[in-house]
Amino acid sequence: MIKTAFIALAGISLMACTGTTEVSAPTPQLSDKDRFVSAIEANECVMNASNIGLIMSQASINRSQLATLTVALEDDGALAPDGTDSVRLSSINCI
Repeated sequence: MIKTAFIALAGISLMACTGTTEVSAPTPQLSDKDRFVSAIEANECVMNASNIGLIMSQASINRSQLATLTVALEDDGALAPDGTDSVRLSSINCI
């Protein structure tokens, strides 16, 4: 009797396991540069003394990364001074 109950329980368990389960694709991780660009875009495409801390926090970067990424974006022509104490990003989302 116990053996029959165990077999029945095992069968039910196997049937439950054969149902389809949705497996989501892993979320791609953004590069430091992509996170930095996204953070500047989220701050009206401008980076200055008043929002640099927020941008660094949103992009999850430190001061060393900030310096490297700023130079890289300037070299790419995507980040340039705007005539004030700010720099402006030129990207798909910042025209």
